[in-house]
Amino acid sequence: MARAPVGVGPLPAEMRAVVHHEFGPPDVLVPARLPVPQPGPSEVVLRVLAAAVDYAQLHIRRGGSGRVGSTREPAYGIGEPPYVRGGSVCGEVVAVGSNVSGVTLGSWHLVGGLRPGAYVEYGVVNASALRRPYPNRPGPTAVPDGLSPAEIAAFDYAPVAYHTLRVAAGLTEGETVLLHAAAGGTGILAVQLAKAFGARVIATAGGDAKTSLVRSLGADVVIDYRAEDFVSAVLKTTDGRGVDVVWESVGSDVFTRSLDCLAEAGRLVSFGSNSFTGEGTVDFYPFWTKNISLIGWGGANNAEAHAPEIMADLLRLVAAGELRPVVARLLPLEEAAEAHRMIEAREAAGKVVLAPDVKVATTSRRSRYRAGPARRNPAPV
Repeated sequence: MARAPVGVGPLPAEMRAVVHHEFGPPDVLVPARLPVPQPGPSEVVLRVLAAAVDYAQLHIRRGGSGRVGSTREPAYGIGEPPYVRGGSVCGEVVAVGSNVSGVTLGSWHLVGGLRPGAYVEYGVVNASALRRPYPNRPGPTAVPDGLSPAEIAAFDYAPVAYHTLRVAAGLTEGETVLLHAAAGGTGILAVQLAKAFGARVIATAGGDAKTSLVRSLGADVVIDYRAEDFVSAVLKTTDGRGVDVVWESVGSDVFTRSLDCLAEAGRLVSFGSNSFTGEGTVDFYPFWTKNISLIGWGGANNAEAHAPEIMADLLRLVAAGELRPVVARLLPLEEAAEAHRMIEAREAAGKVVLAPDVKVATTSRRSRYRAGPARRNPAPV
């Protein structure tokens, strides 16, 4: 006989959310009330403690595709309105379906793919997304100890920063890397990771506040792209040699001109287009003359970025004090439009995060989701 769903308490009938009924500027995002989702037999309900605001969601809100998924990850299709923007959340498991085991009520997870989205109080996800493939190693949704929910949400792209630098671009100790958009939520993590890998870091950011922040995180050279030409600055600080790796997610002219910054056998890893163009002109001549490489990142790479060994190293770096996210602004859920506006205006130094309850989002505790043996649901079955 199938058992009923189990939870830490009864779920409310309705929840606060932010939706949009059309595509356009940030002000299409409006507060709304939606039914609280109930878990299917193999699903879990998460209470959203904090939600990261990512560029992909800005793309989709404007009517773009966000990014192109591969056949190995969920489709990024757009259904019928009202639309709820997605992204990663720090969520607490509050209910599980009748067939769910191996997921602990009350555990925290950093996870994407919630339904109906991330800008809500509650969302559902397949339980398989939360389970650890290996009992004694951290799973893809593991969260670092000692961080608040807002900081955990701001950690969402740490696996991406790690994989793009260490695995895709093959950054090694002693090499020099150019990091674009280094004051963004992901860029801040990339600066710290590149230093942890033993690289010399040249970083770009715009304005005094952002350049000061990036410098404080350990960047060796910080270029204010608003005040000087980044290509000239890179070549000057490397005595004309260029860099071994360019880490690039801006696109457009920044992508094109970054090829001029590469040293012999240099690598450029491209993993986004925050200029909203999705385009960049490629001159193949330096590929032939300098033996440089262009590396695309996305699709199935996202699953590879959450491999146990990468997650374990990320948790270790946080515990050692070598890696920490920066929350630029924490806003109430209903201010999602303002969050999107800030990011599009490039006003934020760090990650912009939304929270249904700001007080809860700033309260840290030791995670209940450990790297040790997985625990079955303690509730009666």
